Amino acid sequence: MLKTIVKAFVVGSSMMIPGVSGGSMAMILGIYDRLIDAVPGLFAKDERKSSFLFLLVFALSAMAGIVLVAKPLELLITRHALVMSYLFLGAVLGTVPMMVKKAKSQGFDPVSVFWIILGAAVVLSITLIPEGVFSPGLDMSAESLFLQFVGGVLVSVGLVLPGISTSYLLLVLGLYEPIVAALGSYEFLSLVPIAIGLVCGILGLTKILQIAMRRYPKPTYMMILGFLIASLREIYSGLPSGWTILFCLALLVAGFFLVYRLSLMEDEE
Repeated sequence: MLKTIVKAFVVGSSMMIPGVSGGSMAMILGIYDRLIDAVPGLFAKDERKSSFLFLLVFALSAMAGIVLVAKPLELLITRHALVMSYLFLGAVLGTVPMMVKKAKSQGFDPVSVFWIILGAAVVLSITLIPEGVFSPGLDMSAESLFLQFVGGVLVSVGLVLPGISTSYLLLVLGLYEPIVAALGSYEFLSLVPIAIGLVCGILGLTKILQIAMRRYPKPTYMMILGFLIASLREIYSGLPSGWTILFCLALLVAGFFLVYRLSLMEDEE
């Protein structure tokens, strides 16, 4: 339970960092699979209680991370973007052995490389979509309500899949400003269609991922690795120079071994 609280706290802390998705951090910390299993588990009689308690603890701990740490962490990364990007780069590299093991792959054969490239291409293609292209608005017309529901379903992709920024998806779909405005004026009822779409999307996508991870581990985990690799584009800040090289290398190595050690601890449990 303590491990879940700590990991959820870290996931919540990272969610507001530009370029970092909560799914990416959950995968790096080795808690992603448990999250994917817990959501469909709410509808399984023998798993309902344990899944509910896990998700409740995770949600509360993540919220605490958002409230207490997200802003200072975002400020740290903004001021020291270059060296901190190497910490995250090392963390992603540290997940590679874990991902290969979960994929039940012997290494990076041509098929694995194909799925990694495909996963990276999916994330990179999202960044090419012009901002505000969807723009459903928040009025009560039938067309707008339907578009809001679809928008909620699409936003769920950013919440569930690693490497895809939820905030960027909101901008692309033209939902960021309307949602912020609705929250600011306490017009919560206008957000109900989006919320319903979001819940439906999360339930559907987590079930699909759960099945894919169990039946097709190799393409699923290799694509997720591609998602993570592509997400580095948003946080990578360039090549270091001078004494900064030493700090960047130190954080790169530290990020790698920290995550690699966490993955070994998961295997030992």
